[in-house]
Amino acid sequence: MFLICYGTRPEIIKLFPLIHCFKNNGILFKTLFTGQHADLVSDFYSIIPKPTYVLENIMGKGQSLNELTYKILSKMENIFKNDDIKNIIVQGDTTSAFAVALSGFYHKKKIIHLEAGLRTFNKQSPFPEEMNRCLISTLADVHLAPTVNALHNLLKENITKNVYNVGNTIIDAYDYVIKNIEIPLNIKSLISSYKDYIIITLHRRENRGDNIIKMWNELNQISLKYKHVKLFYIKHPSLENVVSYLNENIILLEPQDYISMVHLICNCMGIISDSGGLQEEATCANKKILICRNTTERPETIDNNYGKLVNNDIIKNIDFLLEKNNDFTKTNPYGENVCNKILSVL
Repeated sequence: MFLICYGTRPEIIKLFPLIHCFKNNGILFKTLFTGQHADLVSDFYSIIPKPTYVLENIMGKGQSLNELTYKILSKMENIFKNDDIKNIIVQGDTTSAFAVALSGFYHKKKIIHLEAGLRTFNKQSPFPEEMNRCLISTLADVHLAPTVNALHNLLKENITKNVYNVGNTIIDAYDYVIKNIEIPLNIKSLISSYKDYIIITLHRRENRGDNIIKMWNELNQISLKYKHVKLFYIKHPSLENVVSYLNENIILLEPQDYISMVHLICNCMGIISDSGGLQEEATCANKKILICRNTTERPETIDNNYGKLVNNDIIKNIDFLLEKNNDFTKTNPYGENVCNKILSVL
């Protein structure tokens, strides 16, 4: 029996195509929702079953990472004591993924790490994700790497057993939405109103404070200088004060469901973001992205001319998005038919 675990929207985006694959092939599995993004993951229950287990009262205002980890460890105790689960699949680098993997290790379960081997080699950036994924790698029994670079990172750390380059499941997720789900009417109307627009998301811990205010000010300047381009800024719950900084030329959008987001990406002229997942989705849509971070664990996006690492300097790099030539590689660096490859490995 497999237990497929998710708690945040990025995790379920990467895992819903794998859940489809398990279900379609008759593989026994259960699912666990660890409780972070309850309002964001509920949109996916139209395409996957509701979770077998839900960890209640996990999130608390202003709680520390220590508190979050403790809550998850304590609640996993009963699940692992009273169930026939043998294999645990965790995705990525969240604190919940690490906590579930640690609890699974304590209960002698087999840990399968999806999206293994991403590294910035700076434990403070991104924080705490870089250390979370490194720690999961020390606990995992099976390492499903999304790229050749990620696989090599694991080998350099002397992690050589059960290491596989399978690709990134974002490929299957994006492809599923584009081929199977129509564009929502409100998004279709928004897109048709503006010929050229740029999508913006900014939320990382290391960008909060002076960094984020600098970037907001630069976005204001861009909106005034390049009036033929519309900026769509998608708000994040942790940075609601953005409404006090951005001018009226910038369209503020509430957090979008994944289906809407995919169609917004598909029709945009570029992306500005500090997100990890958007660096991958840009390649699916053949779009360019300014990566507002000082490090990235996804060098493939940059190496294949989709992305540029800009820290908090948006204005001086905006031409990267506005120039028309798109010198992309023909093959997506994150693979193809990823879930089928994972199924073969498991």
